[in-house]
Amino acid sequence: MSPTYLLKIVTVGSASVGKTSMIVRYSTGAFREHYSPTLGTGFAFKKIRLDKDTYVNLQIWDMGSQDFLERVRANYYNGASGVMFLFDVTQWESLNDILDWKAEVDKNLDNYVPLLVANKVDLVMERVVSTEEGKEVAEKFNGEYIEMSVRLDKNVNEAFAKMARLVVEKLFKTPTERESMEP
Repeated sequence: MSPTYLLKIVTVGSASVGKTSMIVRYSTGAFREHYSPTLGTGFAFKKIRLDKDTYVNLQIWDMGSQDFLERVRANYYNGASGVMFLFDVTQWESLNDILDWKAEVDKNLDNYVPLLVANKVDLVMERVVSTEEGKEVAEKFNGEYIEMSVRLDKNVNEAFAKMARLVVEKLFKTPTERESMEP
């Protein structure tokens, strides 16, 4: 029988970096053109196949980014096995805020897998954060890094597949099983 994992994934990052748009794009295929802040949390569910024998049910939690929601967010970290830290490559501040988000997550959650996600790479002329700078921040907290464009639907599915694969490999698989999952 094929293993099926249930993974709770939390998304965090500054306002307007594309957390909700990423989740909507991934779970429904639609793109939200207009920004509307998440108050509290949002939720999506999707089942994916990692390889011929491994399935994952993803519970994806969209955390509101307003400061006054920090106490509310603390309750929603419980049980998460992966955290997607999202920033906007056209906003320096959103990358700088990642370290604050990391501190908040670390305060509320132990033993999770981090993934740093750079969004809006389609906005080439407005880009201020390089790939190398993003990778450096990911390395600071032993996380992996991926770039995407929610608008163009570029690497959105790949970001969630990468998150799921990292969690399964690091938290659930033995070394021998990890080798058999490598592409």
